[in-house]
Amino acid sequence: MTAQSSRLFRCFSILSALSWTIRAAPVTPSTTFRLPTPLNATFPVGSQVFKLVDDSRVDPFNSTEKRAVEITVSYPSISQDNGACPNGTSFAPYMPVLMAGLEDKELGIPDGTFESIFTDTCLGAPPVSLAQRKLIIFSPGLGISRLIYQTYTTALAAHGYVVVSVDHPYDADIVEYPDGRLVFAAPINDSSTTDIARRVGIRIEDLQFVLNQVCGNGNLTQGIAVDCGVRKVGMFGHSLGGATTADMTIVDQRIAGGINLDGTFFPTQPGPDVSPDTPFLVFASEGHNGTVDPTYGNWYKVAGGNAAPRVMITVKGAAHLSFSDFPVLVKLLNFPETALTADERAALGTIDGDRISEILQVYLKAAFDLVLLGDSSNSTTALFTSGEQTFSELDVVDEKP
Repeated sequence: MTAQSSRLFRCFSILSALSWTIRAAPVTPSTTFRLPTPLNATFPVGSQVFKLVDDSRVDPFNSTEKRAVEITVSYPSISQDNGACPNGTSFAPYMPVLMAGLEDKELGIPDGTFESIFTDTCLGAPPVSLAQRKLIIFSPGLGISRLIYQTYTTALAAHGYVVVSVDHPYDADIVEYPDGRLVFAAPINDSSTTDIARRVGIRIEDLQFVLNQVCGNGNLTQGIAVDCGVRKVGMFGHSLGGATTADMTIVDQRIAGGINLDGTFFPTQPGPDVSPDTPFLVFASEGHNGTVDPTYGNWYKVAGGNAAPRVMITVKGAAHLSFSDFPVLVKLLNFPETALTADERAALGTIDGDRISEILQVYLKAAFDLVLLGDSSNSTTALFTSGEQTFSELDVVDEKP
């Protein structure tokens, strides 16, 4: 197994350790929880879930059916009514009922735990307006549902973006379609990077299909117009989703800029890992560098030395799953972090859940404001040159090609 695939598959052992972390949380089914309101939110957020069927493709994991992906669309909505959702809508559950019950059993936690968690988005709430907005697309880590990142997709929507998060069936651990049908992850061949590269290619086809659908169907965005021109769409992803983001900058000219959250690069074709024309940001967990992951020593290089800006930010105390909702959920469920074992700290990192959430919300907004909205104010650009002065946990490196 290569160093790249070894790091990727370590995610699964980390998820196993995390099950022990949540298992001890003092949760009872009668308790309900809601994800925190996004930091400095400009708008309340609405959301919708859709199943999209690509009639042009047979599912590569199941030859008896067409490829069908599930997405969540998050968008700025009209104001809430004294903290309640407007127009008779309600706060969206963190995950659907069948999936929630299966995740409870998988993690060995009390029945009803995941069902008791709600997002800070109102399901089907009317949009604040139909004026054109910038679009951001998200791809999750291998074996992880898109739903385990709702802190960050909601936060971007709360600042005016339309955000589309995508599940890749047979890749995510569980996908529950709106009709209740369940699809589980297909076995992974971990003997080489071949299967991983294949999955990146499948993800790219999924994402391009989703972009085509969202850009051509206003019903998916509640009637909000989205800007889908050349270099007009933002993208980010965690782990394999981060690798997929890098590949998308090369194969799809709609991508204006990308963010890789702690993912090893798995290029699907010869040449640079990231398009020379696309600004790119890498967030890395502590210790994730070119020594342990050779792709982190090369991703910013291009022939001739001319490229759009590249920045790499290492977060002290962060581990691979710090870049997901898991640290936020541990705090939400009132689990005392001081009681974490060494294995549990390896899963979540030692950085406080609220702190990593703050850092990521600030940087995701700043990066996309800079690339998609042209915000070059000193307060924004300073985060990418001297971010250590704002967040002492960060090591900011301007990568020169």
